[in-house]
Amino acid sequence: MIAGWLLRQKRPPHPCPLSRQGRGVRLRNGHALPPLPWRERAGVRGDFAKLSPGLGTKAALGAALALAGLIAQGAQARDRDMAEEAQRWQDVREPVFHGRPIQEAGEEVKLIAPDRAMDAALVPLTVELHTQKRVKAVTVFIDNNPAPVVGTFRFGPAITANQIKFRVRINDYTPVHAVAETEDGTLLAAAHYVKAAGGCSAPATGLNSESAARLGQMQLHRTKPLDGTGVPAQLLISHPNYNGMQSHPSGGFIPARYLDTVSVKTGGIAVFELKSDISLSEDPVINFTYAPTGDASVDVEAHDSSGAEFKRHFEPLRD
Repeated sequence: MIAGWLLRQKRPPHPCPLSRQGRGVRLRNGHALPPLPWRERAGVRGDFAKLSPGLGTKAALGAALALAGLIAQGAQARDRDMAEEAQRWQDVREPVFHGRPIQEAGEEVKLIAPDRAMDAALVPLTVELHTQKRVKAVTVFIDNNPAPVVGTFRFGPAITANQIKFRVRINDYTPVHAVAETEDGTLLAAAHYVKAAGGCSAPATGLNSESAARLGQMQLHRTKPLDGTGVPAQLLISHPNYNGMQSHPSGGFIPARYLDTVSVKTGGIAVFELKSDISLSEDPVINFTYAPTGDASVDVEAHDSSGAEFKRHFEPLRD
């Protein structure tokens, strides 16, 4: 309102600088604002006189009250949003944990995610575990997704290091939660707010015969550890992970078909098992670290929602 009043006043013959360099601030119509007077004008006193030249005391007070009202409305809206988010988090975790108490993780569990996703269909998440207790499972939630539970990683004896990485789809601006369960049953939650939209309905890239031929193929990239504590590995699985919300070019929607189980073992000993749902990204990529056992080979087994099964045996990492 004040800006509109200023534009109706007589303007100076040239843009008025706000600094010694002569740079001015321009509005959308190209006109420059008049300079801010730093002296009080006659008949108007206080800060409003400095900020609103020529504006009457009542008008200035009205503008201030209107601004205060807008600020109050914004604060109330934020409070409502926070209350709704808290209720939503309560709703999505209840079917998984059935009322069990969940503590804020603090420094013991970290969820690393982008503040704003570059690609909502391929959002990288990293869960870091710094608790002194052994973590036996991590469940990840995307609160505002159509299917909020991304999945649960259950760790076996051969898992090492303190983090796991993977990629997800995000449908709307949302809090993301990672809940770690320790061996004594304690639940520790970490959260991160991610700005992303449209990831669940983003067009699928694998709609040709070549991608169909790759279905279920796997790669395992490993590097020799320098400190001998474990083998860093990256598992790639070729799978479209259709969630039933992607449009088909010929019309209608592509039927849902997604990975629901991925298990990794080394020498017959479990590294992890993932029970997943439709929020896992297309062509999943999972980073983890394991301690080779037995013959040090790695076996990966995956199942999808159609009942298909995919298996791959990887020979031990050579020097």
